[in-house]
Amino acid sequence: MDKNQPIHHQTIIRIEKLHKKFFTGKHLFTALRDIDLEIKATDFVVIYGPSGCGKTTLLNIIAGIDQPTAGEVEVRDTEIFKLSDDQRGIFRSKKMGFIHQFPLWIKSLNTLENIAFPLLIEGEAEDYALSCAQNVMEELKIADLAKPKPTSLSGGEQQRASLARAIVTNPWIILADEPTGNLDSHASDLLMKFLERLNKKHKRTIILVTHNQDYWPLGTRRIEMKDGEIVRDTHN
Repeated sequence: MDKNQPIHHQTIIRIEKLHKKFFTGKHLFTALRDIDLEIKATDFVVIYGPSGCGKTTLLNIIAGIDQPTAGEVEVRDTEIFKLSDDQRGIFRSKKMGFIHQFPLWIKSLNTLENIAFPLLIEGEAEDYALSCAQNVMEELKIADLAKPKPTSLSGGEQQRASLARAIVTNPWIILADEPTGNLDSHASDLLMKFLERLNKKHKRTIILVTHNQDYWPLGTRRIEMKDGEIVRDTHN
């Protein structure tokens, strides 16, 4: 990454000749084949395509969750699969935020404590972590949801809390896998507006996997996948 370039020209994710294969029973399945991709710092990337085309697999490899069969993945000049599993986990927790379709919560903690948890894992003091979580909840207009358990919240409230948890460490990159898949249109629109704001105002890189065509125009860039390959890459 050339730090002398303007931020919008900086490549922060570089993928070269990426392949992913795995067995389903006795059959070898190719999930990704020969993926080359560069993502700039201020990109809002929307990845779409039919079920089974490799969208989530690609997202999980960028996050360092899934191991590629072949190829290189470089994030901010770090080849993440040359790191150990522990090092990669630390890198991911500090530099990336992940929003899943179905948020996973620690049921013994309230919503504020769940949002603060990534900072506690990093060794931050409890008071500091809770203060940061409170600030993020206020920004997302969910401060009134601090005390209830997150499992008692509506789907839209849970996803906004999930977004708060994803950004509480102030990561460079936000990865979102079908985050509106189980939400009504109002809750979906609200979440997408927050993602758009993170990209435009806070200059965070957003990589969104979604089937919902209504949200494709929000991205600065659209990537269509089919049968494990990128078949179209357009800039809005």
